[in-house]
Amino acid sequence: MTMGDDLLLLAIVPGRRRIRIRAEERLRFALRAAELVDLGLAGRIMVGPRRIEVTDSRRVEDRRLSNVLRSLGAAVPPPGPKDWLRRTPRSLTVEYLSRLEDQKAVRVRRWRDAGGRARHDILSVDLPRRRALLSRLDSVARSGSAMPEDARDVSLAVLVQVAGLASAAYPGLRGITDRRRLTALAASGHLTPATAGTVPGTDAELAAALTTGADTLTRRLHGELSDLYSDFTTGGHSLAHSLDPGSWSEGGATGTGHHGGGHGSGSSGDW
Repeated sequence: MTMGDDLLLLAIVPGRRRIRIRAEERLRFALRAAELVDLGLAGRIMVGPRRIEVTDSRRVEDRRLSNVLRSLGAAVPPPGPKDWLRRTPRSLTVEYLSRLEDQKAVRVRRWRDAGGRARHDILSVDLPRRRALLSRLDSVARSGSAMPEDARDVSLAVLVQVAGLASAAYPGLRGITDRRRLTALAASGHLTPATAGTVPGTDAELAAALTTGADTLTRRLHGELSDLYSDFTTGGHSLAHSLDPGSWSEGGATGTGHHGGGHGSGSSGDW
């Protein structure tokens, strides 16, 4: 799974009567940012203040990410991070939903309403897979530090927070503490590798370098997304105006045994 797959799976909140996608008005932009994080962690791009630079044009394992890399490499002039995020296609959330369906992580019913608009009902979600993902999120949110191999999960946690998905991961009163931890993690100036002070100097330096590289990229995208969301919600220009209101349906729960209960379940939020 890519980071975008993980992000959408966390945004899909199982409930007793229906399954919803939280913060859908923000989600597609965060999915676009997640693609940049994946490519950055793969050593394919560098995201600077003014442009995204392709440093290695070789294909990556995931076909979608390879296509994104090709698009970035072909862009003239190279796009800036905010411009790239602003050009996020309206269909991106639906495209990632199809990816999860191919992976058997969700089951979806597609239909058209009386106006001919495409609608999507999420009928079930793989709760064990979602819980495993939440456990990874817990490991960084509750420690406030990261091993180098956790850099991806740290980046995911920051994107969860900035996209407004903390309440999907940690709902209700029981989730208050963890939501605050995510906020603190995203607001921190840097992350301290958990290996610091416990391993030989050269290994500690390598751990710090690896974590710092991922952290720098994530902080850059956190700032760009925050600015983007702010731009869309000031002056009466709601972010939701740029969405297709016909994409999602309010129904979908069918009693398949995949709904409700467990870490991260809930029944309220944006849809």
